[in-house]
Amino acid sequence: MEKNRKILEKIYNEFNKLGMASNAKAREQVQRKIYPELPSDNDQLMELFDFLVSVEEWRLFWLVTMWIKRRKELYKLKYMSYYEKWLYNYINHWGTCDVFCYRVLNPMVDKYPQLFQNVLKWTDSTKTYVRRAAPVSLLKSNRSFTVNCSFEKVYTIAEKLKHDDEIHVQKGVGWLLKYAYLSYPEKIYNYLKNNVNNLPRTIFRYALEKAPQDIKEELMSL
Repeated sequence: MEKNRKILEKIYNEFNKLGMASNAKAREQVQRKIYPELPSDNDQLMELFDFLVSVEEWRLFWLVTMWIKRRKELYKLKYMSYYEKWLYNYINHWGTCDVFCYRVLNPMVDKYPQLFQNVLKWTDSTKTYVRRAAPVSLLKSNRSFTVNCSFEKVYTIAEKLKHDDEIHVQKGVGWLLKYAYLSYPEKIYNYLKNNVNNLPRTIFRYALEKAPQDIKEELMSL
C-alpha cells in the first residue's frame, strides 16, 4: 500500500509541475513519465491500478486505462474481476464509460467470446453506465469504430435495451447499430424497418447516421 501511495504522490507532483491539470497533453506527458516506474509484475500492477481507480479521480482513471492499453498482458481473463468491479463501482459518467469500453472492455470482450455472457448481465443492471457499457463494449476503436462481433450479438443487446428510458443508454444502442450497419447493412436495415414503432427515435436516428441518404429518408419517413 505504501508503494501505491508513493506512485500516487508522484503522479500528482507531475501534474502540479505542468500546471494544466485537465489538459490532455498534460495527461499524456504524465503517463509517459510515470510508466517506467510502474511494477513489472502484472499482479502487483493491477493492485496499484485498483488503488488508483478507487481514488475516483478522472485523471487517474484515464492514466490507468492508457497503461492497461500499453501493458497488453493485462488483457487476461483473470483480471476481468477487477474490470467489472470498476465498471459497477466507479463508472458514473458517459465519458468515463466510453473510454473504459474502448481501452479495456472491448479488447477483453473481443478476445474472449465467452465474456458476452457478462455483457448480457450488464444489460440488467440498475446502473445506467453499466447498461451503456453493454452496447459500447462491442465497438472496436481504431481511427474510427468497427463492429467485429456477430449480428446476433448486436441484435441481442439491442433487443435487451431498446425500451430503456435512459438517454445515454439509448444513445449507446444507437451508436452500436450505426457502426453495425457498416458490417451488416441489410440485416440492420431490416431490423430498423421491422422495429420502426418499437425503437425510441433517438436510437433510430443514431442508427441511421452511416446509412446512405436514400435509406435514411425511407426509414425516417415510416
